[in-house]
Amino acid sequence: MEIKVRKIVALILCICLCVTAISAEAKTKKTTGKDGKYITWNYDKDTKTLTFSGKGVISDFILDGHAPEPEWYVWNKETERIVIEEGITVIGEGAFSDFVSVRDVHLPETLIKISGDAFNENMQLKSINFPENLKNISSYAFSGCEKMELPMFPSKLKTIGEYAFCGCNKIKTFSFSKNTKKVTKGILSECKLLSKINMSKNTEVISEYAFSYCPQIKKIKLPKNVRTVTMSAFIGTSLKKIMLPSKVQVIKNGSHGNKGLGNGYEVKKLRIIEIHTKKLKKIEKNSFGGLSRKAVIKVPKTKKKQYTKMLRKSGLSKKIKIKSL
Repeated sequence: MEIKVRKIVALILCICLCVTAISAEAKTKKTTGKDGKYITWNYDKDTKTLTFSGKGVISDFILDGHAPEPEWYVWNKETERIVIEEGITVIGEGAFSDFVSVRDVHLPETLIKISGDAFNENMQLKSINFPENLKNISSYAFSGCEKMELPMFPSKLKTIGEYAFCGCNKIKTFSFSKNTKKVTKGILSECKLLSKINMSKNTEVISEYAFSYCPQIKKIKLPKNVRTVTMSAFIGTSLKKIMLPSKVQVIKNGSHGNKGLGNGYEVKKLRIIEIHTKKLKKIEKNSFGGLSRKAVIKVPKTKKKQYTKMLRKSGLSKKIKIKSL
């Protein structure tokens, strides 16, 4: 009995020591500091707000377990709001990656760039504004922001990097800015509720996995100026029909495997692919791999012989019919 009592007392003491240590650590955390020469940061414990003031660029931070963490990173689990004040022009790479409790982000009109992984895995983030002067959103900037409600993009936005909005499950409609020429790799992959995509008329390139594994996509219209289409962009969607417009010159595979459209399960609803272009120069090997035997590919009547040869050479199964438009 005495041994049991000792064990219980020891356990209670251990818990008390841990709680004391955690409390002491919280009290010793810095609540203010500098980032370089021209930027200061401040954390308000009462409002759980992290604020950055000054001019210039918030530093890069690579979350790899080796690079030193910026001073403000000690608040990554507690912070619920991030405020970037006027004067700051760039948010550095990985600056707020894994800020797991952030719900709201306010960005200044002076901001021109959001660097790669800047808000990666901010799983509670719901609200953010994109300022009018923003020109660049880099790769993985908002990847894994499961609850984010996407605002309108500013007219000056020129580029959005690879996988920038991958896994943003609350996004239902995505409208690219008018300056978009390239739909980058995996930009909207695995967005479970995404059903409507509005692309810029200036779009020329559709990259690999761009809309992959977005099961609510049932219809998509590719702009008439598109010249390169990578078929893996459409795997895992619910598309029944894909129409490749009249200026397409290159059809790519884009899959890490050998089948541009994945396997039969990944494109199980796809039945019609219309190739409207008469300017087709290249079809990469296995670009149309994975299609159901029930699928039909339609091509311009005057190009049927040439395109049939190109399609079969690319690996298209002879069981899949090729018809004239």
